[in-house]
Amino acid sequence: MRLRIEAGDSSDEGPDGQAAARLTGDFADWLAQDRAVSLHTGIRRVRPESTDGAMSGDLVEWISLAISSGFSTTALVYAHKSFRASLPPRLRAGARMVIEHGDVRVVVENGTEQDAVRIARALASPPESTGNAGS
Repeated sequence: MRLRIEAGDSSDEGPDGQAAARLTGDFADWLAQDRAVSLHTGIRRVRPESTDGAMSGDLVEWISLAISSGFSTTALVYAHKSFRASLPPRLRAGARMVIEHGDVRVVVENGTEQDAVRIARALASPPESTGNAGS
């Protein structure tokens, strides 16, 4: 599964999505420190491919999570909710967690129980499945 944080309509997000990349990297750090999530996942930062031969720098495009049997979607949703609450108000409203598993895409904004259920359903489906678990 892979996930990222979208920055929404943040005024400091440039055309290249630097604010979203910064938030995604910060969320990777947050997840690594959250033992309820990190004990059951392998966290890898996915950097964007450079098309002009330049290095991608510190931008994090996605977080790739390899999950074990003890993984809790509720813990992930709670981690995002806590992370979002820690952000400055100007970023908080637009900081949505986007999860992709195969062709299924789940967008989490408020961190509800229903969000955890939608993520669990997405993870239960084979990665090659088609459809949309809610956006």
